[in-house]
Amino acid sequence: MNATDSLLIPLYDAGRLSGLTDGALGARFRFWRDQDGLRHVFSVYPAADAPDYPDALAIAVRRTPAGSIALWAGLPGEAAKRAARRYQAEEIHIHVFGDAPPASLTGFLLPRDPATDPLALPAPRTDAMRETTQSRRAA
Repeated sequence: MNATDSLLIPLYDAGRLSGLTDGALGARFRFWRDQDGLRHVFSVYPAADAPDYPDALAIAVRRTPAGSIALWAGLPGEAAKRAARRYQAEEIHIHVFGDAPPASLTGFLLPRDPATDPLALPAPRTDAMRETTQSRRAA
């Protein structure tokens, strides 16, 4: 096990694209290995700026001196941004699927049960829930 291996997400940092590590594109892309050892290239975005691509996998990632750590994996868009905020991730890495997405990555897109899965996100808070919480605090 490496210092950057996640205990909950079976994705492992496999570094930057060869030949691009020092150039402007070097920080823009990153390889991740799945549980089968296959490498997949991901685009790197600041957590707040990650786009919402259809047919893609997003990873909420924390950067450490030892390398990147995958904290959450799932659908891009608002779910990925909520996960990044919840887990204090600085980046969201996105892999857009081709014609035949690998089963080792599509499994991360299955629904999660908050009662049994520690990586399941709670439902987003609605405005009504915020107002109820605020009125309770004020009382």
